[in-house]
Amino acid sequence: MTQVHLRCRCGKLEGLATDVSPRTGNHLICYCDDCQAYAHFLERAGGRGGRSGAILDAHGGTEIFQMTPSQFQLTAGDEHLSLVKLSQKGLMRWFAGCCRTPVANTVSSARVPFVGVPRAFMESGADGNALDDALGPVIGYANARFATGEVGGLPAGASSKVPLGLIGRGLRLLAGAWLAGKNRPSPFFHPSTGAPVVVPQVLTPAEREQLRPNGA
Repeated sequence: MTQVHLRCRCGKLEGLATDVSPRTGNHLICYCDDCQAYAHFLERAGGRGGRSGAILDAHGGTEIFQMTPSQFQLTAGDEHLSLVKLSQKGLMRWFAGCCRTPVANTVSSARVPFVGVPRAFMESGADGNALDDALGPVIGYANARFATGEVGGLPAGASSKVPLGLIGRGLRLLAGAWLAGKNRPSPFFHPSTGAPVVVPQVLTPAEREQLRPNGA
C-alpha cells in the first residue's frame, strides 16, 4: 500500500492519501477553463502573485489524481479548509485558506465516491517511493481546446474534450467504489447530514468570467 503525504504550501494543512497506485485512481491533466479560472481565483483573491503558476503547467493544465474519499484524510489544520464553487451547480473546490493551496475537487453530493486531488497538494510517497512512481504515468489529457500557449507543444493524445477511454475507466472505478461504500469516511461532508463541512463561497457569473483565460 503506497501512502502519499498531503501538505499545503505553508504547512498548516496536512493530510494523507492511502492505497495510491495507477490501479486505484486516474492520473490526468485537465486544461478546462474552469480549472484555469480556479487557479487564477486562488492567486488573485489571495493578493499573491504567481500562485496560478504553481498549479498550472505551460499550457494551462492542472495535474490531478482522482481517488475515493476513503483514501483521503486530513491529519492537521482542518480549520484552514475553505471552499469555493465557480457556479451554483459547479464542482466543490476545496483549498487551504491559510495559503490558498488547492486541496481537492468533489461533487456536491456526499454519496459520490470521488475526490480529485491536485498534484500541488502532494508530497513524495510516505513509504519512500517517489511521487511519480506512486501516481504512475498520466493516462489522459482532457479539454485541450482550452489549452494556452503553443498548441503544437501539447502531449500526444491530448483530447479536445474528455477522452472516451478515460470516461470509461472513471465510470468503472466509480461503480466499484460506490458498491464498496468508499464515499466514507470523508473530511469534506458531515457524516450525519451529508452537508459540506464548510459553507461554500459561490462566485457570480461576472466574477467567474473575469477569471477565465479569455477574461484575464
